[in-house]
Parts: sequence; structure tokens; C-alpha cells
Amino acid sequence: MHLFCVECSVLRVSCVNMSLFTHHASRITLIYLYIIAYFSLIIKTFPFVGLIVGLIVGRIDGRIVVEFIRIMEKLEQFIKNQGWSIYGIISINELKKALERHKVVFDEWISNHYQADMDYLEKMEEDRFHPENKLRDVKSIIVLGSTYSDCGANGGANCGANCGLVARYARGKDYHKVLKKRLVLLADFLNSNNEYRTSNVECRTYASVDSGPTVDRVLAETAGLGFFGKNCSIINPKTGSYFFIASLMTNLELEPTEKPRMPNCGDCMKCQNACPTGALVSPGIIDARKCISYLTIENKGEIPIELRSKIGNRLFGCDICQEVCPFNAVCRADVIDQFKPESGVGESLDLKEILSIKTDKEFLKKFAGTPIMRSKRIGLIRNACVVAGNSGDKSLIPYLEKAEGDEMVKKHAEWAIDNLKK
Repeated sequence: MHLFCVECSVLRVSCVNMSLFTHHASRITLIYLYIIAYFSLIIKTFPFVGLIVGLIVGRIDGRIVVEFIRIMEKLEQFIKNQGWSIYGIISINELKKALERHKVVFDEWISNHYQADMDYLEKMEEDRFHPENKLRDVKSIIVLGSTYSDCGANGGANCGANCGLVARYARGKDYHKVLKKRLVLLADFLNSNNEYRTSNVECRTYASVDSGPTVDRVLAETAGLGFFGKNCSIINPKTGSYFFIASLMTNLELEPTEKPRMPNCGDCMKCQNACPTGALVSPGIIDARKCISYLTIENKGEIPIELRSKIGNRLFGCDICQEVCPFNAVCRADVIDQFKPESGVGESLDLKEILSIKTDKEFLKKFAGTPIMRSKRIGLIRNACVVAGNSGDKSLIPYLEKAEGDEMVKKHAEWAIDNLKK
């Protein structure tokens, strides 16, 4: 009995130390075996001494556990104070297993040419599946989510005939810049607190906000932030899918957080049925060549004629597959000020104003610091031509005739004018 108590206490002490600090596993195992052998010999000879040793080790164990809880609570509180909605911590080994599974899906997706002309996805493949290429001795990853929309499924913008809708994520400030600053502060917090590392380890980090080769949705799923929905979004059963994903890799060995059991979409097909262009070719698989978000943001070329009328009034991005999702039915109250519409371009943009932009300088002045910059001036005017052509508002024809741009813009403007004159 005494031997069992001592063994359990020593084992718990070892586990806590391993999760908090960067010890060599083989060294701990060897020391542990020596301790158990030594205590076993003492206990067999002097049972009373074994009981005392067990109590002493138990006290040490308790102090370490309390200290461990305090340290992790301190980290959790810092993350909450920063305004993150959800977070999780995973080990590099957990991530690697998830990436192996994801690679099979990714390779098939690429082979079907569903990536359209986003060639950078293939170019970054080596780094995508090897996080250590970005942080050589990565041990842990903190994955965080920040809500960007406080509207539920029926909380979309009311957009008039001469306006174009902006996707919810793009209505406020540029999330890349906002969240990157938070990650820098989080990295400084880890680096300035010695309790998260040994004295021999210098804290190193790699931050990512929907940029670079990191596979954000795989990170989020692995960390327990949500599950892969049929609309290809990561869906949190309590908070929905309207949240940005950010991550901070570190060479510190942090304790992984508990992963909650996740539901799935079940028989629900609302997102696939609602997609006007049929971009969701099967559950969890999207053909970017048909996706309105791709066509109006990442796409630098012409929008296929057969898809233009299906875009409707979506000027920049699209939320249809998320708006119909039952998990997004509840409004949220934890959207930070920078992501609210009043901090950026708002829920919609005036088509006449967009079609009147003449120079890149004018475009920059109007949209600097917002996600709208991603489409560039030519892309946004192209989009405005398509939305104008779908609006039925003939008062937009003079603006279409004067739209400044390249040959691509001219073609889209002509298409819109023809549509309005029908």
C-alpha cells in the first residue's frame, strides 16, 4: 500500500514537470525508475519510513499541482483580457497527426483544380505540412478565435438597389493587423514570465493570422475550437462560425487544453442548398472557381458570365452558407470594437461611389486599413459593375459608362449596362 502511494505521487510530480518545462523524457524516466527502486527497498525494510516518505512526496506533489494550475490560469486570464472569444492549446505531435490526415484531403482538392488560380496554396505546401520550417523547435501551439459578427442568421444588412453587400468579416478594420498586435503581446507575455520556461530555454514564437502557410482551420479543429462544417467553415457548437482564427507557435512546452466532444452537421444540407453558384460540390468540399467569396476577392480576372447574375448584390465576399447555418442563429456580444461595422466600411457600400473612384490613390484613401484593400481598385469596380447589372436600377447606367479601369472593367460595365437595358 505504501509503495503504491509513493509510486503514484512520484509519477504525478514527473508528469506535471514534463508538461510545464522542457525536460528530456529519457532522463526523467531513468530518474523515476531509480527513485521507485530506492523507495521500494526502503519500504520493504522500514514500512513506517515508507509512509512518511509518501506523505512528504504527496505534499510536494500538491504544491506543484497548485503552482501548475496557477500558472495556466494566469495564461488563460491574459488571453481572456485580450478579448479572444475562444482558445485552445495543442502539442506539435497532435498537430502533425492532424496534418497527415488533412494532406490526403488537400492533395485530392488540388488534383480537382478546386483552388482556381490560387497557386500560392501549392507553393506553400512544404511549409504547410511542416510547421517546424517556420519555428525549428516548436513544441506547442496556442490557437485563438475572435468573433467578428454579432448578428445571427437573420441579422444581415438591409441593402438598397444601389448598394452592394460587404461580407461580415470585412465590415470593420483589417483583422490581420488587429489580431497580429494581440499575438505580439501574447508572445511578450510568455517571454517575460519565466514560469513558462526553464532558465536554459529562450522563448521563441511564430505568429500567424490567416496568412503564411499555417493551416488555420486544421489548427482550430485540433485545438477543440470547433468542427469542420459542410460549408467548409470551422463551427463552434456554442458560438457558431463567425470568428477569425489566429495562432502562436512556441518552443515552450505548454499543457494542452482539454478538447470538448464535438457534434457534426448531421443530415443538414442548408448551406449546400443555399449556395447560389453551387460552389459546395460535396459536404466539406468547395470549388473556389464557383465561390462568390473567391470570385469577388481573390480572383484577379474576369467573373464568368454564367455566374454574374448569381452573385446578386454581393459586392465583396459572401456569407450565405454561414447565414443559413443553424449554429449561427444566436447573436454574439463579444465582438471587439475594431471589428464592428462602424469602425470600418460598414455593412454595404454605395455603388455610385465605387464606380466613381478614378485613381488608386483615391481608393487607398477610402479603404486603407480595411479588408477591402484585398480586391484592389480594379477588382472592386469590377464587382460593382456586376452588382449594378443585377440591381435593376437604371440610374446606375451613367456611372457604369464612366467607370475607370482596364479592359476587364470595361467588359463588365458593358455587360451590366446591357442587363439594365433589357
